Amino acid sequence: MCHSSAQPRLELLIDLSKLRSTSGIALTYIGDYSLTFINPITAAPFSAIRNLFDYLAQNPASAAALNDVYTLRGIFKTAATENPTCDQKLTVDLSPTRIARIPPGLQVELTEHGLGDILTFFNTISDHYVPQVITSLSAIAGRDLAPLHASFNVNFRLIDYNPATASPKSQNGCGAHTDYGTFSIIFQDGTAGLEMEAPETPGTWVPVPGNATVLLCGWCAVVLSGGKVAAVRHRVRRVPGVRRLSAVLFVAPDLDVKMAPGERVEAFSEAVNKGLYDVRWFKEKMGKKWRYREGNENLECGDDSAEQDIDVSQLVWKKIC
Repeated sequence: MCHSSAQPRLELLIDLSKLRSTSGIALTYIGDYSLTFINPITAAPFSAIRNLFDYLAQNPASAAALNDVYTLRGIFKTAATENPTCDQKLTVDLSPTRIARIPPGLQVELTEHGLGDILTFFNTISDHYVPQVITSLSAIAGRDLAPLHASFNVNFRLIDYNPATASPKSQNGCGAHTDYGTFSIIFQDGTAGLEMEAPETPGTWVPVPGNATVLLCGWCAVVLSGGKVAAVRHRVRRVPGVRRLSAVLFVAPDLDVKMAPGERVEAFSEAVNKGLYDVRWFKEKMGKKWRYREGNENLECGDDSAEQDIDVSQLVWKKIC
């Protein structure tokens, strides 16, 4: 039987000790575990985020027009209102490309209901944190990661864990997963629910304070750093009767970047060491599972597991038979 070789554990600790003291980023301990917290340069506009979700929910024609901007998968996603077995959340998924495609009239309409403040916020934190964190991760990885992020591949996600959208008995806000990209920054509205998996005891979940802004690395950072940067599994548990909002900045390498380390890593699979897959392929492979978990896509026949990290682990890490 095949089994995975010894490999770096997916840890809560993301070693960003090389960050400059002026970065506003620091390791903070929760119990025995450390997380990377950010002291944000600006607060997330949660009033505007709440207004945008409420307006889209109350104006289906405007929501449909927004989804027409990205007909492949839509922008305002409401699967939780129909499927109590999926992640119980509403989402608005934006990117610079999708924003540019919003018709001027619709953009003016939505700006009056929060979109303008939201875009200003994301532009501000993107300009400030993306180059800074990539520089710091490059120092840890021992290779310059900036050329691998030349196209500024960022996505903005707004999340509304609204208990009125689905079964009030469901506590599953967001299923356990590791992000696919280089890093993510999670802004919270002060409501608890975000949890990280403890590194030494898989299946044990450590609560994160609801007022913390958290920096997490993903699978792309693990591979491109040669395993020197760790990724983190996390989830969100809903609090019955409590509405929770979050805003997330996702940063990933350019889509044509090969998923390979700078130098051969014995713990990695041959496919990864040889760079047989690019970021575009990797994102699509992971995306099928996360869209299934979110209720927006069915899996292929015979693929009944919603656990995306198992698939990715098998792809990334070397196996010994």
